Amino acid sequence: MKHIAVGACLAVWALVLAVPAPASACPDPPRTVQISTAVYGSDATFEALDLYLPAATSGEPIILFAHGGDWTRGDKAQYRELGERFAGCGVAFAALDYPLAPPAHADAQAADLDKAVKWALDNAAAKRYARAKLFLMGHGSGAELAALAALDAKLAVGAGMPPGAIAGVIAVDGEAYDPSQDASAVQADPGRMRAYAAAFGDDPAGWKDYDCSQFMKGSEPRFLVVHGVDDSIASPAYSTAFVQELKDAHDRVIFLQPDGRDYRGVLVSMVQDPLDPVFGALMNFVSGP
Repeated sequence: MKHIAVGACLAVWALVLAVPAPASACPDPPRTVQISTAVYGSDATFEALDLYLPAATSGEPIILFAHGGDWTRGDKAQYRELGERFAGCGVAFAALDYPLAPPAHADAQAADLDKAVKWALDNAAAKRYARAKLFLMGHGSGAELAALAALDAKLAVGAGMPPGAIAGVIAVDGEAYDPSQDASAVQADPGRMRAYAAAFGDDPAGWKDYDCSQFMKGSEPRFLVVHGVDDSIASPAYSTAFVQELKDAHDRVIFLQPDGRDYRGVLVSMVQDPLDPVFGALMNFVSGP
């Protein structure tokens, strides 16, 4: 039984969120939302997704969302309101399940995200969203998995994805983008060590194999990185360092640091606040070139 937890180019942008979302970020009234479930792999329990489609969809973007939960827990079902929010505003949304750690390590989990991307590509015509506007999004450990899935070309090839299939990545309150750099601090914290060992293996010497920075070549999808300033569960330092690595690689990245948001607050505000500036920024990100 699964456990449920709340959960390129030379141009570079690094922005601090300071302005409200435009009033036109979402239609009033919202679009009718059609909800369905699909299986994107052979495991009907863990390789499944909940799909939220705006009615009369034609050429709209789609976001594939990976839940958080320290790689060991989480469930797509808890993101129904988030899916309805995006679809009501005209963006298709798929909340993903994937095998949990252990026994699945982070690379196997990220490979499953790429399987879901391949499913989304194959079903774009039937579901009427834009094949060329496919975005990966993750929260917490799911943000790390989304980044790894987008950056490690071997995982994409293994899933049968064509080059350039992912238009962009949205990483919210992420952690452990480079687990090898966290080893000293993690080993001093038994709780974090258990989570990292489940995701990356018992031996910290092997964690470098999961470092996202090793895959940055300057030609990656564009990134939108969001981290609440008041997050006490996943330190904003994780995202700050990750953004700097993307900049150093000359990848395109926007960095938003909303005040008054903790680990859960970023997603909660997207759902509850019609004028949430982070949600407006995400809508702009997936709608832009």
